[in-house]
Amino acid sequence: MTSPLPPEVSLSALGPRNRIGVGGQGTVYALTEDPRWVYKEYATRLVDDVDVTTLNRFVRLAADAGPDADALLGLAAWPTAVVRKEGVVRGFLMPRVPDRFRVRIQLPRGPDTVLAQVQYLLNNDDYLRGRGLHVDDRMRLELLRDTAEALTLLHRLGVCVGDLSPNNLLFSLDARPRCYFIDCDAMRLDGDSVLAQAETPEWHVPDADAEELATPATDAFKFGLLAVRLFAGDQQTRDPAAAQRRLDRQLVTLAGRSLDPVPDRRPAPEHWLDALERGIRRTPPTAPAASPGPEPPGQGSTRPNAPRRDPVRRNVPRPGVVNPQPAGRGWGLLVAAIAAIAVMAGLISANSDTTSTTPRARSSLPTGVRWDATIVPSYPRVLPTRYPAGVPAAPVLPLPTRFDLEKLLPLARPCLFSDVTVGRSLNRTSARTKAAVAAVGSFLCGINIDSPRLADRSSTQTARAATLADRGPFRGATIIGIRTAASGSPQVNVVFVPSGEGSSSDCWRSRLSLVKDGAGYRVGSLAAPARASCP
Repeated sequence: MTSPLPPEVSLSALGPRNRIGVGGQGTVYALTEDPRWVYKEYATRLVDDVDVTTLNRFVRLAADAGPDADALLGLAAWPTAVVRKEGVVRGFLMPRVPDRFRVRIQLPRGPDTVLAQVQYLLNNDDYLRGRGLHVDDRMRLELLRDTAEALTLLHRLGVCVGDLSPNNLLFSLDARPRCYFIDCDAMRLDGDSVLAQAETPEWHVPDADAEELATPATDAFKFGLLAVRLFAGDQQTRDPAAAQRRLDRQLVTLAGRSLDPVPDRRPAPEHWLDALERGIRRTPPTAPAASPGPEPPGQGSTRPNAPRRDPVRRNVPRPGVVNPQPAGRGWGLLVAAIAAIAVMAGLISANSDTTSTTPRARSSLPTGVRWDATIVPSYPRVLPTRYPAGVPAAPVLPLPTRFDLEKLLPLARPCLFSDVTVGRSLNRTSARTKAAVAAVGSFLCGINIDSPRLADRSSTQTARAATLADRGPFRGATIIGIRTAASGSPQVNVVFVPSGEGSSSDCWRSRLSLVKDGAGYRVGSLAAPARASCP
């Protein structure tokens, strides 16, 4: 294990550095004065979206993992120190990828030493021979075994990989093939993420609209996908039968179960270990293994050949769920309800003796309803009781001095008393999240009054919105993920929570695609709603 770092360092203290890579989230630099570490600097557009509290928890995990700390730093380029510039978090330090996870490969431009990304292995034998990679089935099984052990350890520590793909996973072909994870800040720790979860194309879960991202179940699915594609020599197949020519029947069966669209039916990676061990014993090597690359000076192996001890997956119980209940809806009724609220607010303000009649301001994010509860019309506080001679006094009508809007006008509930919350994996303060909350809140109001507002008015979209409206009304919605589509517009994974107490129905999930609407966004289209567990 490398020597420990302070939990936070200043960018100016890193000294000279050289750029060694550029990705979608930022740039990676090698430190000239200490080659053991590299610095990842977030792109300027993402700095405000970084969940600094969660990034600090990632750093503390490496220090507080106890006996598992060495194993964690041996299998992943894990964040080890937060880097600030003028007080603002700009990135983090992590270990440099060990040389054993680099490979000499024949590329069209000529031979080169590159990161040993697993994507190179997901091709047919002719491709592998042309690249100078000598890989047999035993090596594939050993790599799968090591990956299953690594995932089991991560899950025990409360970490889910989430974007498990051949771009973020490296391999070595030494005496016992190993795996190594990069882009670890994209993982999820105890349900929290540094940035919004995303998925690599062709490595997405079956229905991202109906399944939360970065869970043990999604890791199990993508591990099954890795097994199938590794033995099929195919980058895109999702058919376990494509691997059965080279993978034994029990492992093919496990792969099929891992690709089940129902998350609860997928076996955890640890449940593969016995079958993988048997497969390794029955599969002799058929080609010489590539020799491992040299270790950096003064740095020995951080990963012993013995399997990791007693891995146990953390099980999280499902929360309780609620049933929807019917409620009156319709634009005409809502307009009448809002008009009655305005009139009643004025009368009560004029006749009330209490010192505060305005509702308490909410501390949660806006839900898209443009209504400022702090603005009250200015009226005389006391109605006149004396009149000119000859004019009969008007009777003083008893008016309430306090009222409950929900009880007085239940028809106002669908919009005024529904709420949009944000999952812990998202940065609640970023402009993108706030814009998504406003768009989802406006859509939720429309769903609850049977008048969903969509930019796409096709029959398919109208039917999907109607299906969701039929499951309502919803007392709230939770945004569990935001990602950017190829068009550059946000896509929001939302869980709709039905109204009613003591009910037993599940929530409903969908992915809402947002489109620009003036200075903000509105919902353009939605994926087919699916039943799911409540957050």
